[in-house]
Amino acid sequence: MRLRVASYNIHKGVMGLRKPVLTIHALREQLHALDADLIFLQEVQGRHDKHATRFEQWPLHGQHEFLAQGPSAIDDLLGHASQRYFSAYGMNAVYPHGHHGNALLSRHAIEWSLNEDVSDHRLEQRGLLHCRVATPAGPVHALVAHFGLLYRSRIRQADKLIEHVRNHVPSQAAMVVAGDFNDWQRRLGPVLQAGLNASEVMPLKGAKRIERLLHVGSFPSRFPILGLDRVFARGFRVTKAEVLRGGLWGKLSDHAPFVVDLEYNNP
Repeated sequence: MRLRVASYNIHKGVMGLRKPVLTIHALREQLHALDADLIFLQEVQGRHDKHATRFEQWPLHGQHEFLAQGPSAIDDLLGHASQRYFSAYGMNAVYPHGHHGNALLSRHAIEWSLNEDVSDHRLEQRGLLHCRVATPAGPVHALVAHFGLLYRSRIRQADKLIEHVRNHVPSQAAMVVAGDFNDWQRRLGPVLQAGLNASEVMPLKGAKRIERLLHVGSFPSRFPILGLDRVFARGFRVTKAEVLRGGLWGKLSDHAPFVVDLEYNNP
């Protein structure tokens, strides 16, 4: 059994401050072209009343539902686009005109999902979305994370993630944890590997390169050098890991997508 997974902070489907540009439609086409089995998404807009009036083509429903459907402009107009993914959404940041959070798109059925608030202070509302996915090889626990900007916050959020896994994921269960950890100094890797009993997946350019060149970053998308987006896997063997750069990827979000091909480890 093989799984292709992708982690991507989509910047709420809008780029630019002075002249905002709607990117969610192009994002959907690009994401479906990845042909991934599991897509871990951060900064997904569940509702935004201001954008709904500003952009004529703003999705009628939450972005997680919109992205789950097949990328067809004609179907969108007719209102019956085909669903290609199951989806789950975890609402984290709430404000008067809407809310956003994490989401999972899955080619396989999502048996259940739960969302845990891991906010460390009032200025940053962060969450952890946990889904159990029914794959042909058995259940996989998929956890979408988005950590804070402050180092001490990230340490406490790492502890909450580890505690959550210990309480809600069987010790031998297959698991993928992915998301935007904002860990540009790469301090959390050893902590999470030990606490989750998982291996960190690295987008390596070559095993013999010196240490400072081993890690390919995912931020900023036009010149990705900082490894903010991370993937941890348990019960799998990694066959390929890469950050997608160039072309449209540099324009659709401030992050670049991180794509990983996995194979189940035979017991």
